[in-house]
Amino acid sequence: MSEYSEYMKQAKKDVDLCVEIWRSIFEEHYAETIDYAYSKGSAVREWESFIDYVPVLSDVDIHIKSKEYSGLFSDDNSFYESVSIGEMYENTFMEMNPDFFHLPRTSIIRLNTLFSEVDFIQPRLSEVVIIKGKPEELENPHKDDIRRIDLKNLQELDEFLPTLSMRMIKATGLDLWTITRRINWRVSPAPIRLLSQTHERPLDLWEMNRTKIAKELENNDYLLISENYKDYYYEGWIAFMEGFTNSQTLRRLISSGYEILKQCLQESRIF
Repeated sequence: MSEYSEYMKQAKKDVDLCVEIWRSIFEEHYAETIDYAYSKGSAVREWESFIDYVPVLSDVDIHIKSKEYSGLFSDDNSFYESVSIGEMYENTFMEMNPDFFHLPRTSIIRLNTLFSEVDFIQPRLSEVVIIKGKPEELENPHKDDIRRIDLKNLQELDEFLPTLSMRMIKATGLDLWTITRRINWRVSPAPIRLLSQTHERPLDLWEMNRTKIAKELENNDYLLISENYKDYYYEGWIAFMEGFTNSQTLRRLISSGYEILKQCLQESRIF
């Protein structure tokens, strides 16, 4: 991990604490309403190089399933309850780790509504860190279904990418962070969705960290995508160290992300 090794160690400590705090919050406040919860994605995978996790740009992705008879919040006070819980997470984190390297950004998604979506694929239990309860191990989709869903998601970039020009022409300051967030959740999976079109076991790709995905891209002659993929997360680290306040860095970050999405879309047209 070269010069990033110490940063990665500190970031890992922060991520582990983040997960443990949410574990405590779920047990203390939602023991009767949450059936199970787990964390997935880049934050809880093995980190081999600096691209595998970028503080703040990467999030700690948590899925929860509430019990069928209950939502997560009490219906009459959901907004202020959520404000209180978010503040509780932040305050607890800072109290337990006052010398933190970063405050992990958490993404929490309720699974109940996703289960009804035709194209939703729950990750295999081998990929996740269980926070509460016992998730059900669902049957793996057929590889052709995974490829179809991945290709559909790539093709949707055809409508998204043209919208970025009018956003960027007027973007300054915090606008650039907003655009970064808008493209970031698309950049990370795009190369995986491209690789899945020819990979014998496409679901295995979703368990790989970004270092391995970059190597898979190179092995499949997607050399430019691999380089842009690594550059994107390199610029992400620079942006983090600058507090996401340097407009020029953010423009480079967004441009790298744009190139990844454009190239993945172009390559997907042959399938």
